[in-house]
Amino acid sequence: KRSQNLSMHSPQHESLTAAEQVTERNAAFDLLDALTMSGSLFVDGTTLHVVVATTHCFDDSVLETIVQHNINPIDKVERSMLMLAAVVHRRPPEFLVSP
Repeated sequence: KRSQNLSMHSPQHESLTAAEQVTERNAAFDLLDALTMSGSLFVDGTTLHVVVATTHCFDDSVLETIVQHNINPIDKVERSMLMLAAVVHRRPPEFLVSP
């Protein structure tokens, strides 16, 4: 969790337990509920952006992976991104891939 007081102090970072994550998520939804007056106030022209950061680690460098092992690292990255998208969208991977 990244938080900052109203003062000019630098942001503070802390890890949250599963229970604390549930509490923070509920607080965020409560705030959204209050701002929209329980859904009676329309919020036109808005979008929700979710950013999910991932990293990919390979045993060798990218060049060694391609040349020595004849493996395309992009295929592995695309596969993991498809698995992540399937979880986020709650759809099977086959549904997300165009034929």
